Order: sequence, then C-alpha cells, then structure tokens
Amino acid sequence: MRPVVWLVVLAACGGRPSVREPDAPDTIDRRPPDSQRRYTIWLGGAQVGTAAETERWSAAGVALRRTEALRFLRGDQEVALTTAIEIDASLSLVPTRVRWTESGLGSRTVEATHDATGWHLTLGDAHALPATAIPAELVPLVVRRDGAFRGPVFLPARGFVAGTGRVEPVAPQRLVARLDLDAGPIVEATIDLGSDGTPLRVVDGEGVIARRATDAQATADFPLVDLIAATSVPLTGVPSSRLALLGDLAVPAVPGQAPVAATAGLGLELSPALPGDLPGGDAGPDRTRDIRALVAAVRARIAPDLRAGSVRAHDVATAGDCTTFALAYSALAARTGIPTHVVTGLRVDGRALVRHRWAVSWTGRAWIAVDAAFGAAPAGGDLIGLAIHGADDAGLIAGEAALTRVRGATWL
Repeated sequence: MRPVVWLVVLAACGGRPSVREPDAPDTIDRRPPDSQRRYTIWLGGAQVGTAAETERWSAAGVALRRTEALRFLRGDQEVALTTAIEIDASLSLVPTRVRWTESGLGSRTVEATHDATGWHLTLGDAHALPATAIPAELVPLVVRRDGAFRGPVFLPARGFVAGTGRVEPVAPQRLVARLDLDAGPIVEATIDLGSDGTPLRVVDGEGVIARRATDAQATADFPLVDLIAATSVPLTGVPSSRLALLGDLAVPAVPGQAPVAATAGLGLELSPALPGDLPGGDAGPDRTRDIRALVAAVRARIAPDLRAGSVRAHDVATAGDCTTFALAYSALAARTGIPTHVVTGLRVDGRALVRHRWAVSWTGRAWIAVDAAFGAAPAGGDLIGLAIHGADDAGLIAGEAALTRVRGATWL
C-alpha cells in the first residue's frame, strides 16, 4: 500500500501564542507581517522531503500557501509527490477559499469556497462540511492569535474529511495538537517552539518529523530512503502459521486470521481457511467464481507500479499499488452486488511485515479475503488485518491509524 507520509499541520507554523482581545475588529493596523517558513521532513531518521509555507497579508485578509515536496523510494521505484494547499481568509481568519492540488504521475485538485451559508465544493467530489469548520492549515494562525484552539476542522489533503481539533500548551515551549476525526481515528502531533515562539520541530503520530530549516538546508539534496523498508515491522522467531503482535491492538475478526493464546502481545493464527467472525450477509448462490473473475479483470487492467499514487474507488486506474488494486476491485464488486469491505493491515514478507491493503467479500455463503494485488481469492496465510473499513478517504485514514499501533512481531 502507499505509505502514509503526511504531516499533521494543526500547529505546524506561527509565532508566539497570544490572547486575542474579544471581538477585535478587522483593521489594517492589526495585520501581522508577511512571513515564510521552510521545513525538512523526516521519517525513521531519514529525510523524505521538504515543505515551504508563506503568509501574505493585505487589507482583504491573508493568503496562506503550503507546498510539500516528497521524494523517496518504494522498493527500487523512485517516487516524487508534490502537494500544494492554498487558503484565503479574512483578517479575522474566517476562510473564504481552499484549494488542494496533488501532482506526481497524475494530478488531482479539490477546491472549496465558503460564504455565509457554509462550505461549497466547486471541484472534486461532493462532500458536506460543517459550516464553521476551518482547514487544519489555518489553525496555527488562530493559535498564534488566541493561544489555543478548539473547534471543527478538516483536512484538505485527505479528501476534506472533518473532525474536531484541539491545540493547547502542555509545557513551556511545547504544544500538543489533537484531531478527532468524524471517521473515528485520532491524529496527534507534538510541537516544540523556539525562544521566539516559532516551531522548531513537529512530530505526528506516524513518526513523521518536520524540522525548521534554513534556505540552504531546505534546498540541499538528500539520499532517497525506501519507505517500504522504513515502515516495515521486523518479524523475529522461527516461521510458523502463528505469530504475536506487540502494541495497543484490537484486530477485527476478518477471514484469514483467528486469535490464539500468546504469553505476550496479541496472538494470531493465519490461514486462508479461517472464516473469521464477521456478521453474515444475505444467503444466496455461491459467487466465488464471480469474485475470481473480478480479480482477474482488475489484474488484466492494472499494472503493478509502486510509483503510482492510489486512486479513489470510482476512478479508472491502469497502474498502481495494493491500495489501487483493492479499491478497483471493491468498486467492481459493488457494481455487481457483491458486499465488500476494504482491509488495511500487514503482509508477511520474509522476515518483516509490510503495510498492505486488500478486501473481504461475501460469497453468498461466507466471507473470504480477496487480495487482488496478488490474484488470491480466497487469500490469507500471509495477511494480518488490522482494520476493516470503507473505500472512501475517511475509511482509508481509519485503516492507516491502525498501522501505527503495531510495535513489534514474533512467530509463535
């Protein structure tokens, strides 16, 4: 699956927090100065990209721009991904427009405008947002003005999914940002401030670190790291059909795995024959042959390509990673009336567990695991499901949040 490399920006910029005077009017005299900040972005001790933010103030308000450029390897494939977020807001920090663009091998853009009646998405999918929600990238300016923040926010870079954000000081020169997404997962970041109140370091729950950088540091070349290896979980012990996961975990009862006793951690047995314990669907004729035909159709259309970004379920893809395969299969299954869910988890790959995504489908008689990326139906024996969810952005975020809870693994 495509690795999670995105920075929680609930409090990734801004100056020394201060308390805002109640109901202060918008005046030109209250405008902060224009500014620019640069960051280097790190994962697992290796640099994976850079980010730049600018604030431009005028009598009309503020234009906030953030550009993030990531470069890394996935196996032997080099990936370059650039995202840009443009936000226009009034002097009182009421947003009026948000535009998000991602470019790599392909390009996606979503734009939303805000008026007295609420948010209106003008590009991209229709999506309802709370009328008072603000983009997460605007929160740091509110924190700089008010000293803290609590309220509805959304993530432009993740399909405009919404939640409740909170940023507050927890120690001198340190803030904690927390985002409770409506989809369920919780995203957190820790922000260390310098003596002048500007962030020196931001660490999110994925272990992605943004460090304040000089122009020279932000433009310097860096060696590319393989993110598949960097995000894998080492697997110790003698290989068998049973293993134990270490971490704060509660795995779903998906087919292909079953709980077993373990002296430490969460014990699991892995086998494609294990039925899981999901609620059964409507009884009907066995559609296993139809499921296998859909898997074959997906594999005939999509070429494995670790450089390609994942697409949404309804998009037509010709190349991609395991997420692309899982979402494409899920979309075809839905069109043919086969109940299907997406699963996020890990795949056994030699002496390591690597991040992976597949599906589970109801055959009419039982649930089976379906791994379109490897052409397996039923799949299992090498798959560990950590979350079962929908194929939309909110579901994918929920799955990605589960990946961060695994701290280690050993064969039993």
